[in-house]
Amino acid sequence: MRCQLIKMSTNYKSLLDQARTTEMVVPQFSIQILLLVAALLASMAMIGEVVGGYQFAFMAINSLSVYIPVVILENMTVFGDGVFLLVLVLLFSCRHIRFHWAVLFTSLLGVIVVNLLKDYFAMPRPPAVLDPETFNLLCRAYKARSFPSGHSLTAFLLASVCFCYTKNVFFKVVLITLAVLVGLSRVLIGVHWPMDVLVGGSLGIVLGVGGVMITAKWKFGLCAYVHLFMLSLMVIACIAVFVAGNDYTLALPLLYAAAGAALVQAVRDYILVK
Repeated sequence: MRCQLIKMSTNYKSLLDQARTTEMVVPQFSIQILLLVAALLASMAMIGEVVGGYQFAFMAINSLSVYIPVVILENMTVFGDGVFLLVLVLLFSCRHIRFHWAVLFTSLLGVIVVNLLKDYFAMPRPPAVLDPETFNLLCRAYKARSFPSGHSLTAFLLASVCFCYTKNVFFKVVLITLAVLVGLSRVLIGVHWPMDVLVGGSLGIVLGVGGVMITAKWKFGLCAYVHLFMLSLMVIACIAVFVAGNDYTLALPLLYAAAGAALVQAVRDYILVK
C-alpha cells in the first residue's frame, strides 16, 4: 500500500513538472481562424436582426426537426452540456494538466459571462412566445433566459480551446462542426432562437481564445491545489451523470458510457500507476 502511494505521488509530481516546464505556444493561425469564425457568426446575427428581427429564421430551421430522429437531436445537444464536456475532458485528456488549467479558466469565464447576460437581457424562449401548435418542441418547455444560448457558448468555448491545443487539421474541423451542430440542435429542438445561438457561439470563441492566450502565460493553475480542484470537478461531473441524469433521456446511454470510461481512465492514470 505504501509503495503504491509513493508511485502515485511520484507520477503526479512528474505530470506537474512536465506541465510547468512545457511551454504552450499559442498558434496564431488557429487564433486567426477562430476569430474569423466568431466574426462570421456575429455578422450573421446582425444581418438576421436587421432583416428579420430577433426571431429571424427560427421557423425555417425548427421545421427541419421533423426529418431528424429525436435520438440524434438529443445526442447532438448534450455536447453543449457543461457537465458532459467535463466528462469528455477527463476521458480524452486525463493527464494533460496544462489543458485542464485552460479548460478550468475559460469555463469559469464562460459561466460568469453567460449568466450575467442571461440575467441582464432576460429574453423569453420560443415556448414562452409561440403557440405550441406552430413549432416543434422536443424537450422540456424552457421559457426564460434565452439570450445567449449557454449550450452554444459552452460548445464553441471548449471547441476553441481544443482547436488551439491540437495540431490535427481533421480534428480541428470536427471540433467546429460539432459546435455548429450543437448550436443548430438548440433551434431544432425548439428552446432557442438562432440569434441566441449565433451570439453564444461567437462569445464562446472569443472567451476560448482569450482564455488560451492568458493561461499560456499565466501558470497559476499548474500547481497541485488548483489542478486537484479541477480533477475533482471532472470526477464529480462523472458521478453527477449517474446520480442526476439529464433532461435529454435518449442521450443517457452516451452519457453513462462516457462517464464510466472517464472514471476508469482517471483511476488508471492517477491511482493504478505502475
